[in-house]
Amino acid sequence: QVQRGIRDEALRMLLRVGVYQILFLTGVPAFAAVDTTVEIVKREFGKSDAGFANAVLKAIAKHGLRHAPNPGNRNLKALAINTSHPDWMVEQWNGALEHEKLESTLRRNNEEAPLWIRFNPRKIAVVDAMKALTDEGVELEPCPDVSLYAKIVRGADIALRSPLFAQGGFSFQDPVAWWVATLLDGHPGQTVLDACAAPGGKSALLLEMAVSRGEDISSFGIISSDLFFSRIRRIRDARERLGHKELSPVCADLMSPPWRKKFDRILLDAPCSNLGVLRRRPEARWSLTPEKIDSMAKRQRELLDKTAELLAPGGRIVYATCSAESEETMDVIRDFLARHPEFSLAEARSDIPESLCKQGCLWVYPGETDYDGFFAAALSLERCQKTQRE
Repeated sequence: QVQRGIRDEALRMLLRVGVYQILFLTGVPAFAAVDTTVEIVKREFGKSDAGFANAVLKAIAKHGLRHAPNPGNRNLKALAINTSHPDWMVEQWNGALEHEKLESTLRRNNEEAPLWIRFNPRKIAVVDAMKALTDEGVELEPCPDVSLYAKIVRGADIALRSPLFAQGGFSFQDPVAWWVATLLDGHPGQTVLDACAAPGGKSALLLEMAVSRGEDISSFGIISSDLFFSRIRRIRDARERLGHKELSPVCADLMSPPWRKKFDRILLDAPCSNLGVLRRRPEARWSLTPEKIDSMAKRQRELLDKTAELLAPGGRIVYATCSAESEETMDVIRDFLARHPEFSLAEARSDIPESLCKQGCLWVYPGETDYDGFFAAALSLERCQKTQRE
């Protein structure tokens, strides 16, 4: 009986794929969807089930589904089905976005995410890197907002195999990371901790930003920490490839930090729901629940509290997530500031595009731009902390 149940579910899934092709994939002729699905059913389950599948799919191809959701229907349930999102997620975003933006966001989550690269000025000038990749057959489009970035229009596989990549001439990274690093405002001479750093992209970016400003980075020591040793290996690999000997990968638990010293700058790119990057991780939508997001938000608060203990007076923490959900973003910040009056929100700087700033923070909702959905807030600690009188 268990085997029969598994078999029936597999057959049901095949029929669903066939029906989806017939109803929604305009580039696939209905007869092709029917024939292909029936052939697979015949091969996997036999002639009897193939005959059943043939009858069902041909009827749907001819008459459609009587209760099929209308793609133009404004009903949230239909919108969730048509865009392949959980009901609760659509309902939650409906409260935060206008309907047109909601539908646009949901549909963009199903599109292929653009692939961006960040050039390493320590290795090569941007103009020379662009020419080298173009000569290899990679079609690039310069980022309109940040000169160190470009979007790969065509030839991502060529870029990945390029000698320039192996030599550390560029990395793969969304430009939104640039503004996260801008909020941190790190410079040589400061002590910097990049917590939850793997694979080390933002640590490397901090150094490359300093190089692009013409600063001497010999005194720019950055500790890139992560909880898992397997991730530390990725940071080490990136450090060697990019030539960033100033990075110090450290395997450490932020909840039991090994450092006695205080840091001038701390970047906390906290573990989150990944709801801002569903284009890159489409499967994440089906493993999440509101309860899991609440649990993540609790963990994020704990990490931020522990990070605050490591900050030197006059220092700055940037709390960041690749999610734009209020539970993981402003709710965390408001709660932290209410419990830590010695901290204040350092509003986003003028060199961050105004369209990407909300409530003094970097706040990019998925689908609003070509960039990933992201949130970052800068928190400053007073230089002279006041003591309470008993």
